[in-house]
Amino acid sequence: MRLSAPLLVLLFFLFTSCETKPEVEPIEYGKDSCAYCKMIIADAGFAAELKTKKGKVYKFDSIECMAAFLLSGRVKKEDVLAMWVADFAHKDTFIRVEEAKFLISDNLRSPMGLNISAYSSEEDLQTAFRNFKGKIVTWEEVLSYVVEKWKGRLSR
Repeated sequence: MRLSAPLLVLLFFLFTSCETKPEVEPIEYGKDSCAYCKMIIADAGFAAELKTKKGKVYKFDSIECMAAFLLSGRVKKEDVLAMWVADFAHKDTFIRVEEAKFLISDNLRSPMGLNISAYSSEEDLQTAFRNFKGKIVTWEEVLSYVVEKWKGRLSR
């Protein structure tokens, strides 16, 4: 059986258009609400987003809310396609969690009070550290910190 060119093009689009891609969905600040705490997302410097392999998007007002959401088991880790955090130094820019550098600083207040910010470059992280002090941490340490601080709040 021989397929025509238009049929091949149609089949290509049918099979590729259903694929979920790891792209950030824009957050409407002042309108979208956090999937974890239900607060309106207002600060572009602390926002975060999680996308599942099925294409479901969850938006968060803070990095700690996304971490708590993941830790609560509302979405299984194996079902996560990608997670992004706002780059505090370049607001409205998102970076993959795996590539982000994190700072916990009481001098840099996040919406939910755990004061976690993220940076895309080592230079921006070091500048923030000099300005705000605190502790430089990895994503795994962010998760441990959220467990430590919010252990009673991590429910489904």
